[in-house]
Amino acid sequence: MTINHKGASIFYTDQGTGTPVILLHGFLENHQMWDQFLSVLCNQYRVICIDLLGHGFSESVGYVHSMEEMAGAVAAVTNQLGLKDIALIGHSMGGYVGLAFAKAYPEFVSKLCLLNSTPEADDDTRKKLRSRANVMAKKQYEQLVRMSFINLFDKKATSANKVEINDALEQALNTPVQGYIAANSGMKDRQDSSEFWKTTSITTGMILGKSDMLIDAHLQEQRYKRSTNFFSIIESGHMSHITNTTATLDTMLHFLSS
Repeated sequence: MTINHKGASIFYTDQGTGTPVILLHGFLENHQMWDQFLSVLCNQYRVICIDLLGHGFSESVGYVHSMEEMAGAVAAVTNQLGLKDIALIGHSMGGYVGLAFAKAYPEFVSKLCLLNSTPEADDDTRKKLRSRANVMAKKQYEQLVRMSFINLFDKKATSANKVEINDALEQALNTPVQGYIAANSGMKDRQDSSEFWKTTSITTGMILGKSDMLIDAHLQEQRYKRSTNFFSIIESGHMSHITNTTATLDTMLHFLSS
């Protein structure tokens, strides 16, 4: 299904019945990253998967998609469906969008889970890397995407999940250059949400990968475990939905029932 938001088509799926659960994909992903979880989740919940701006079947609205802009597109879907008491689970960039949505519309959110994500803003090093990537995206897009995507997996994970990784890479390569640059720019400039995370009355959760090379799980544990309602570190890397599907789904279910 699609709706129009600021002149752009926003794609989403809506399956199952019960408490609404919105799943937000990460950078260069789309709603299909959740496919392997839906048969189980839809037995208990109403599950809405949204293609974020410039990803999947959703169009772009500019060359900078702030996390607040993306959250506005999510809000357009929730308004269309009349949702309330929403549980949000966001992978990586989807977690940043979930945070922006929860900050803007706290009255509609009951639970928020960061999957391989963090409430922290980018540090200066990460910001510089994003700026360089945006320049490279205009000239060597496929090479950039392949290089950055493969670097998310160690050798063991790459060997054990070749088919799934290749499928996900093909999805990433289908993301238009504008979608890449706009999202990357939005992540570079995103606000730090650490204080919000520590003080919100929303039920919070973190599911992190023990061997995640982008999000240091143990550093996040030191900083946020005491202020997080549900905290779990599983055996996986950044792409936990690929490298440890079973543990990721089980832990998501535990969060939703907590």
